[in-house]
Amino acid sequence: MRRVILSYNMVNEHICTNMLPELVEAGISVEALRCAPTGPRSGHALVRIQGPPEVLERELADIDQRVGKWCSVQLCKIAPGDYMAHVSNHDCALCHLMQDSGCFVESASAKPGGIVVWNLISPDVDAVNRLVESLKDTGRIARVQSTHDRDSRKALTYHQMRNLQLAFEQGYYDIPQRTTLEQLVPMAGCSKSTLNVILRRAERKLLADYLGRS
Repeated sequence: MRRVILSYNMVNEHICTNMLPELVEAGISVEALRCAPTGPRSGHALVRIQGPPEVLERELADIDQRVGKWCSVQLCKIAPGDYMAHVSNHDCALCHLMQDSGCFVESASAKPGGIVVWNLISPDVDAVNRLVESLKDTGRIARVQSTHDRDSRKALTYHQMRNLQLAFEQGYYDIPQRTTLEQLVPMAGCSKSTLNVILRRAERKLLADYLGRS
């Protein structure tokens, strides 16, 4: 498996991360976390929208009237300055290209100047090349910014995943905390020091993967 960062210039505005072009230009982060085709030229995406609360509230206030007929948007407010949106795209020329290439989208974001950046997982170089050629056929010039083997060292072990999930579900990461390491120890079946090391190593792997660090 390979991790790939790819960018291209938009040739139209009918992409989920650009449902409202003014959002990106206003300094708001618009990132597609999941997307899937629903037909030859349709798809849907889960999009996260984050920015200064007062700016975001103003920009999203009348989104139903401002989005084009090519898509529909359902908003869910997570926290001040943080929204999730389900975008149904009725004129998507891209989602089926991803499916046909064999690549998977980890995230996609629109940038100022009409640039789109995809973070992809690809089974091999051939799949990336197929995607680049398919984009070229639609008039989009793609640029592969980086590509490297997905580092297995960043994958969580069974014990890391199990205990991280346990800690999360019991409220260890809540604010305020609903549980402590001492309270987790009997459920984890290990000592406090061992559990602390397991969680810290899991957290570091996740942060390193998210930040693109080794």
